[in-house]
Amino acid sequence: MTSIGKSAFRNCSSLASVKLPNSVITIGESAFEDCDALTDVTIPNGVKSIGYAAFQYCIALEKVTIPESVTIIDTYAFRSCNNLTDVNISNGVISIGASAFSSCISLVSIEIPSSVTSIANNAFTNYYDLEEVVILGKLERIESKLFYDCRKLKNIIIPSSVKSIGDYAFYSCGNLTNITIPAGVTSIENHAFQRCNALTTIVSEIPADKLFVTHYAFDGINKTNCTLYVPVGAKSTYQSTDGWKDFTNIVESYVLTVSAAGYATMYLDKAVEIPAGVEAYIANRVEGDRLKMQAIKDVIPANTAVIIKAKEGNYSFTESVEASEAVSNNLLCGTLTDTYIKPASTQTAYVLSMIDGIVGMYRAKLMADGTFKNNANRVYMLLSDISVGEGNLDTSDPGAQLSNGYRFDFSGTTAIERIESEQSEAVYYDLSGRQVENPKRGIYIVNGKKVLVK
Repeated sequence: MTSIGKSAFRNCSSLASVKLPNSVITIGESAFEDCDALTDVTIPNGVKSIGYAAFQYCIALEKVTIPESVTIIDTYAFRSCNNLTDVNISNGVISIGASAFSSCISLVSIEIPSSVTSIANNAFTNYYDLEEVVILGKLERIESKLFYDCRKLKNIIIPSSVKSIGDYAFYSCGNLTNITIPAGVTSIENHAFQRCNALTTIVSEIPADKLFVTHYAFDGINKTNCTLYVPVGAKSTYQSTDGWKDFTNIVESYVLTVSAAGYATMYLDKAVEIPAGVEAYIANRVEGDRLKMQAIKDVIPANTAVIIKAKEGNYSFTESVEASEAVSNNLLCGTLTDTYIKPASTQTAYVLSMIDGIVGMYRAKLMADGTFKNNANRVYMLLSDISVGEGNLDTSDPGAQLSNGYRFDFSGTTAIERIESEQSEAVYYDLSGRQVENPKRGIYIVNGKKVLVK
């Protein structure tokens, strides 16, 4: 048997459990529709498609695991499975059909895997208990009414691949408190966020030169209480553009994306407030293959390169009204624009990366001309070879600064609450990383550089 035919078990009201043979490739149209006693289905790894309305109105169905072999979940496939509380969609599904999971009123959370490139309209309409959606796919469009009337939806991350948001896409998502609109979005259609009455924060990453007019997309939102965060330099454009200008509290901010690894880097020319859930660090010295980190509290000063530590997500950094001065003794550097940097012959360059599952600052891969690209608002580190005055010291022990990488060491860090504007005197450390008050003859580390004191 390679397929379950059209309406094969439709209206089998006493059927409570199904285990399909491994030979099955296709579950046909309405194959188990209206099997209202069915509570458990095992779909074998080999099934490639789940047909139109295959499990529609299986109101007792509680759990479904969709294996990696499945590429298509067709229209109405699991519509109105009222008791469905657990859906596991494996990485392999490419498309989810219209209303495929609509009116599954008991489902609380769902994760869309990275393989999904298409989700048709109404796929998750009327999910009354749905609170969280994670979309890992490469969607270019949030289709019309995709999350229509998902009344308890609190959290959703729209992936950066999205270019358009359809009409009524989030209509009446009354518990949604914040949303981030990716920079590549060129269309938000009518009523997309209408009646999202709990929205207090909208982060729009759309740059001023690509801002579009949108009608009725935000109808019903309290535009006085809801803060609209926009890219730096784009505020005046938003204030003069239909569909956006009605927000009375428009704030410029820099949006930083933190990956699943939990780290990012940032360098800005404005002092910014550290948002909730985010930790910011400078690096002030090396000890062996460890980079000693020091926390910054509340405000990151302008022109300060930092390592950001947070859960995966997008974070808005708004300009601080508090005065702050640059940090001294920071081994991290940054650029405001995409910049090609050529380390000196005595220097080694490091950038944020992950090797063997460990995040740290690892050697940058240089191009043929000896340069590496540092992207705008990102951070790098240059450490120097052993130096004596203007010359070099020949040694068989090149020191930690020529390591292939440095792991972050957050132990014993103290938040920086006061930053001095004047450059402090040089601080000396021995080769074990211990601070030395009165250095005598020997080799010491000063600002990440080995120096010989005669």
